[in-house]
Amino acid sequence: MRGDPGFFNRWAPSYDRSFLQRLMFVPTHDAVLNALAAVGAAPHDILDVGCGTGRLLESAGRRWPEARLVGIDPSDAMIAQAERKHQGDARFLFKRSDASVLPLDSSSFDVAFTTMSFHHWTDQATAIREIARVLRPAGHFVLADPDMPFLRLVRPFLRWTDHVNLQDPEAIRQLLEQGGFSVVSFRRYWRVTRNQLFVARKQESA
Repeated sequence: MRGDPGFFNRWAPSYDRSFLQRLMFVPTHDAVLNALAAVGAAPHDILDVGCGTGRLLESAGRRWPEARLVGIDPSDAMIAQAERKHQGDARFLFKRSDASVLPLDSSSFDVAFTTMSFHHWTDQATAIREIARVLRPAGHFVLADPDMPFLRLVRPFLRWTDHVNLQDPEAIRQLLEQGGFSVVSFRRYWRVTRNQLFVARKQESA
């Protein structure tokens, strides 16, 4: 992942109290879980790539209380916060890792999520193939990320965007299909940053 680890490490202690939780993250999590329910998924093993402190997994655990809930994040501090919050709950497991090298067994999950994290991934194509690898046949991958055309245009002139790799919907669709997925649905769910949400299913041959 290309995001500044120092920034996310500094943010971790106050992350759950951020105004962005109510403004952006909670609506995103609700949209992702509703999209998954709409395709009839009943997951037993759930993976969140770029999990932060585990808030999306908490919501998923309320919907599917018997599920195993695994989170991956490159920030040591985010993982430490997640482990502290969920200590003693055997359903949760958190590991520090990059999205492109998942320390997980092949074909071990029914569902994978990523929310507001994809644009930080350094090698998006490899990471998508890794997610396909750890999903079981016909497993679902739900991806939510901003679509900000203006920022893509001005990116060459702004140094802080070196850590941002925003993709338009067609580019993400191609990455998913090349990575072993069939796109089941696409929609936008938040007008402020034109957030985009994909539901994809692992191809049988992947």
